[in-house]
Amino acid sequence: MSYRSKYTGRYSGIGSMLSKPWLHRPCRDAALKIMEAAQSVSPIGDPEEDRHPGLYKASFWVVPLNANVPFRGKPRIRSGARVMNTAPHAWRVEKGDGRVPRYAPFEKAIDAVKAGFGG
Repeated sequence: MSYRSKYTGRYSGIGSMLSKPWLHRPCRDAALKIMEAAQSVSPIGDPEEDRHPGLYKASFWVVPLNANVPFRGKPRIRSGARVMNTAPHAWRVEKGDGRVPRYAPFEKAIDAVKAGFGG
């Protein structure tokens, strides 16, 4: 005879767990993995032609985030982390334009981290 357990989640319990401060660390760790992957594929300009070689690669930051996510019409605070690049040309490096080719380091980093988790 085998016994099969059953789990019924409660939204209020899951929601209170997602707003606890101890959840910041796993979010930050995941953001650091994405940041490291993005830095590894970031372009470094040629010092002969580029006035600021390596500026894009050195401009990555991980910022803790408390997001206000509405659930059933009420605002709920959720823990998270944001990876961002503060270089003035970050948009051009990510999306590309007529002068800068599209490198898409964030997109490649997210795909690499997702593949590491089997996603």
